[in-house]
Amino acid sequence: LTLLFGLASINTLTVISVTRYIKGCHPERGKDNSSMTVALVLIWIAAFFWSVAPLLGWGSYTDRMYGTCEIDWAKANFSTIYKSYIVSIFICCFFLPVIVMIFSYVSIINTVKLSHMLTGLGDPTDRQRRMERDVTRVSIVICTAFIIAWSPYAVISIWSACGHPVPNLTSILASLFAKSASFYNPIIYFGMSAKFRRDIFILFHC
Repeated sequence: LTLLFGLASINTLTVISVTRYIKGCHPERGKDNSSMTVALVLIWIAAFFWSVAPLLGWGSYTDRMYGTCEIDWAKANFSTIYKSYIVSIFICCFFLPVIVMIFSYVSIINTVKLSHMLTGLGDPTDRQRRMERDVTRVSIVICTAFIIAWSPYAVISIWSACGHPVPNLTSILASLFAKSASFYNPIIYFGMSAKFRRDIFILFHC
């Protein structure tokens, strides 16, 4: 379940970055809302696939001393099947999402800079552009927090899979740091999005 929800979070952030990219760089293609339903279904199918695979023999879970279980990275030293799972999940569930996020937000930043040079403040779509810019800024911060949180865990996992010992304390801290990534999201939204704060106040009748 930890892996399932963690991967769903990673996939969701990746889809958000792609959505921001389409709306920011190709607005003429961003009007089809039905594609979001398909994206949500694919997010959970992918997360379910990678989290169930070790239960079916491709990869393995192991119990940790701090009261949870996670992928047994060390078994990659003893089995090609386990190693193929670890390499595959690292590439598909960390490396590729990070590349997609970086590409999306770098493209958005370049597009925003270009639009500043080509249009003036009196443009009738300036208000809409500012709203899109605010949403994009929040998304960039969330994805940056995700990359910072998950990178130590990814590095340690690959290090362990390559046969190098990892101290227990280092493994515990990296794991807790990675899994705390979802906790940052509402704090970032609350701190950076006035619309989100207004909706929260309305929800709780503040």
